[in-house]
Amino acid sequence: MTKSFPYPAATEQPLPLEVSIRSDSWLTRARNYPVFSRTWYYYRFLSWVIPLSLIDLVVLTISALSGAPLDKVIMVVVPLSLGLLALGLLGTGLAVLVRKRQWPARKETIGLVVVLLLGAGLSYGLFEGSDKLCKWIAHDHIRHGKIELFVSSKYHEDAEEGKATPPKATAPASSVSLASPSAPSSSSTKDLASASVAAESHSVLSQETLLMLRDLIDFLFTCFVVSYLGGGFDLWLFFRQKKRLQEDRLARELKQAQEARREAELRLSVLVAQVEPHFLFNTLAGVRSAINSEPARATAIVDHLVDYLRATIPKIRRDGSSTQARLGQQLDAARAYLNLMQTRIPRLQFTVESTITDAALPPLMLISLVENAVKHGIEPKVGPAHIAVSAHQTDNAGQPYLTVSVSDDGVGFGGTTSGSGLGLENIRERLASMYGENASLVLKANPDGGVTAVISLPLEA
Repeated sequence: MTKSFPYPAATEQPLPLEVSIRSDSWLTRARNYPVFSRTWYYYRFLSWVIPLSLIDLVVLTISALSGAPLDKVIMVVVPLSLGLLALGLLGTGLAVLVRKRQWPARKETIGLVVVLLLGAGLSYGLFEGSDKLCKWIAHDHIRHGKIELFVSSKYHEDAEEGKATPPKATAPASSVSLASPSAPSSSSTKDLASASVAAESHSVLSQETLLMLRDLIDFLFTCFVVSYLGGGFDLWLFFRQKKRLQEDRLARELKQAQEARREAELRLSVLVAQVEPHFLFNTLAGVRSAINSEPARATAIVDHLVDYLRATIPKIRRDGSSTQARLGQQLDAARAYLNLMQTRIPRLQFTVESTITDAALPPLMLISLVENAVKHGIEPKVGPAHIAVSAHQTDNAGQPYLTVSVSDDGVGFGGTTSGSGLGLENIRERLASMYGENASLVLKANPDGGVTAVISLPLEA
């Protein structure tokens, strides 16, 4: 299940560098904070009030210097300024209140859209109300604040006033000269009248088409301005910013997991560095004691030691990663280690089997379990002993899993089913940091004695 992250509405801290634009200009400084937060709204308020105030001051100054009627200029400036100010700040201010409620995502989205539309409607009402109020105060009925396209003719104006009369059809001089001097042709008169009516109809249709086109352009332009200035762009930026914040948090969590994994690997390396000298000293001491009395056994110990070191010493790639994190290589290392232990403990028998050709397996986990089986299960036991190492594929909720087990018939741990020790705890921490709850290490007591350690993790090629 994908984890969702809350959008930081309550925080007033700047956004991460990966998300914000890091602007020092007061006009765009709001972009450095979460959209619809209080700090964002504060800088947005400044970016709207200050420019509008300066524009009004410049307009009034120019009007006063040019001798224009100041009252009529104020009648235009005041409604327009109030409408723009409300359009930019009213809906977004309501959106800040919605964000503070911390509603679920779906409900919050609906709430933001509703309050932004409400703010746009109230802004239009404020503009119209202040416009009518200014007209009423000045007793002036001049229309202002609206841009209209004038596309009409004298006939269209008369038609709207109900005074239009169809133009009289007059025969051109050329047609009269061609007609009979005694009596004009009736068919010619009808043709001229039909042509005149068709021309008038075409003119009216053309004017109506232009008026419809004007209304459409005016409507689209108004919708664009209202949606952009009234918070539509901020709403798009809100969702875009929210998505980028989620991506940034996922990247941060991944980085933290990788750092935790490297720390676990480092602690494991320190542990191995502490254990390996003791193992090497014991092995070399066994070689020394067998050189004179059992030269063949001493040679076998050295050969198995070389195989073990060749399998366990990690080979580093150019990118710094180890090539040892493979199942096949770790099975070879376990086999070499058990061969070496068999030369020291002849009563030990072992088997190493796998039904999987190869798969990914974190380094040093398998060999740690084998060492625990020898140290805590086989060495304290009297008589023959056996260790079985196996790897096979299992299914967990329809997903393929790799299961690696190390079983011994040693002294066991008194029937308990939980392990202890630094090595086992380190394995559990590494599995948790790499796979979360999808991987586990389980130790259980065998019915006939001994312990079985099982590692289960997602199968990766």
